[in-house]
Amino acid sequence: MKMIPRVLILVFFLLACGEKQGESVSGGIQWMDYESGVALAKSEGKPVLIDFWTSWCHWCKVLDEETYSQKIVQDRLAESFVAIKVNAESKDAQGEGEEASSGVELARQYNVKSYPTTWFLDSEGKPLAPVPGFRKAEEFAVILDYVSTGAYRDTGFQEYMSQNQDSGESQ
Repeated sequence: MKMIPRVLILVFFLLACGEKQGESVSGGIQWMDYESGVALAKSEGKPVLIDFWTSWCHWCKVLDEETYSQKIVQDRLAESFVAIKVNAESKDAQGEGEEASSGVELARQYNVKSYPTTWFLDSEGKPLAPVPGFRKAEEFAVILDYVSTGAYRDTGFQEYMSQNQDSGESQ
């Protein structure tokens, strides 16, 4: 009988240590809240991906199930990005500080009009571009490469896509 409380304490300890504040791991992707993610991106010099979603959005769920679940996307995100998920209808703060914006405020700030919308930021938090709607994993991987390699600085997106879309194996 004395064993049960110790086991429960161990289970609770392991659960508490398995996830940092403001982070969740789903589908192999470490998702962060907005404030923590932007700060981490600055310190690590990585671009940011922000997934704006809502609970009622069918295509948001499909994006999670069919794109973010694929190894090709998970590997690129883990290696080259800080990934942030924002429920665009949430009134909860997306970070710890008093000035942390809510999901609603962030969606308004980024002018999100449809779901899902994926925003990309540079490592300093400067907005680069949104990608509205669902994308299949192979196409999404090419978009991730476009941003992570900095190709957006000197190559138009359509040109890059036409050069790289078939393989899904760009850099």
